Parts: sequence; structure tokens; C-alpha cells
Amino acid sequence: MKTESQRDLYTFFPGCLARLKLPQIERSVRLALTGLGIELREEPRFTCCPDPVVFRSSSRKDWLTLAARNLALNSDLPIVTLCPGCASSLSEAGYLLAHDSEAREAAEQCLGKAGIDLRTPEVSHFLRIMTDDEVMEKIKDAVSTKLGGLKVACHYGCHLVRPSSAVDFDDPEKPTSLDRLVELLGGEPVDYEDKYMCCGRPSMDEATSMGIAEHKLSSVKAAGCDLLVVACPFCFEQFDLGQVVLGRKTGREFGIPVVYISQLMGIAMGRTPEEMGFDLHRTKLKGLL
Repeated sequence: MKTESQRDLYTFFPGCLARLKLPQIERSVRLALTGLGIELREEPRFTCCPDPVVFRSSSRKDWLTLAARNLALNSDLPIVTLCPGCASSLSEAGYLLAHDSEAREAAEQCLGKAGIDLRTPEVSHFLRIMTDDEVMEKIKDAVSTKLGGLKVACHYGCHLVRPSSAVDFDDPEKPTSLDRLVELLGGEPVDYEDKYMCCGRPSMDEATSMGIAEHKLSSVKAAGCDLLVVACPFCFEQFDLGQVVLGRKTGREFGIPVVYISQLMGIAMGRTPEEMGFDLHRTKLKGLL
């Protein structure tokens, strides 16, 4: 639980993908947070979360140790991430360290060799903070440009609300947080077939991965949506770059712009498309925003 002094102060965990390949997403998240009076502290010693799928499958002990190190490097401030995978991995590690005495002892021994004391601060994804009741009121006051009923498909992905015991955010089966925020910004959330399905990125088989992405994009297009909104850098790349890959392989042109939720917030709060980095997207917005 955050204290009163910590309410608007977080340690920022940028993760790997956005910082290395999608700087516009990190920039838009930072602008959204600071624009709402939320101060971010930097921790340059953070490493990969690590990955909650492949890395954990390879070695659960190493996954937990590296995640515990990231948690321990932080002070008593809560952590905010822009990647659901990072939020899920760190949250689950914190949950295990708090509830599994054997895992905690093993992590403490490993960290102790490096002179690091174990800590388990609260971890939140960006969207969780943005959909807090008090923050939603701030966003409502900050919106200067309503989205004019823009038809928006919301994609939640796999890790944003799972595992529910550790993440403890939204409904793990049918989440609504992204839809509610889009609606607050003046957009019109549109339901579509297999809305809660994975983007396909975690699959190790390229054909399977692209097949899932193609199905999702086809469903969004069939629903008549103007754009697709995500809250995950990996999902963003899967759908934005994925459209280019699918076009080369199948000849299909989807033409569905993909945006991270903080970019949509930025536009609604008076930022320009250039500030939000839309020129870096593979699928262009073509004057929608």
C-alpha cells in the first residue's frame, strides 16, 4: 500500500523492447504520467524483468532471482511499467517471495552474495494507474480534444491482468479498463470477435504467430474499427509491423493503425501527432488523429 507521500511518485521500469525499438511509446508514457503530476524516479541498474514466458520456462530459479534483484534495487517506492509482461513477471515474483518461504530463502541467499537486501515493492502497469478513480478525474479535466467518437478496438493481451492472484487488476477473463479509458477520451470502444485472444507474439512458430495476428486484424477490420489500441509494446509491434509482414506474405492490406494507449491520451490532452511519434509507425494513421 502506498503512503500519502508516495501517491504521485514511482520508480519507472522501462523494460527492453520500448527503450530499444519503440522510443515513441516510452516518450508518450512519460509525458502522460508527468502531465498528470506523477513524478518518475530512475533506476539505471534495472535489467530485463526477466521474460515471464521463455526465460521462466528455461529456469524458474534464475527467473525469480533476476526478478527479485530488480525489485530489490528499488527503494520503498512503487514501480510503474509500460509493459504488461514486465508488470506480470515482477508482480508474480513479488507474490512468490511473499508467499513461498523456500523461494524467498533461496532468493535472499543469491542476492546476499551480491550484498543486496530483498525488497518487494508494489508493481503496477501504466494502465492500472491511469484507471484509478482519482487519476481518471485528472484525465477528464486534462482532455482538451475529444476523439469525436472514433471507433476503437481495444486489445488487452495476455499479461496485463494475469496471473490474477499476483497482478490483482481488472477482470482476468473480461477486462474493461482499456475500454473505459478510451471512452473517457471520447472514443467509442467496439467489441469484435476474439477480443481477448492473444496477439500471437509469444508463439515460437512463425506461422502460428502470424496466423493469430491475421485472425485478430481480420476481426478488427470486420467490426469497422478506425484503429487498434494496445497497452503492450510487444502487442504493438506484432500488429503494427505484423501488418507489413502479412502484406508481403499474403498480399492482404489491412490498413489498421495501431497505437499505444498513452499516445491516444496524448492526442486527447492536446499533444501533436509528431510529439506522439506517429511518424515512426509502420501503419500510418492517415489523418485520423
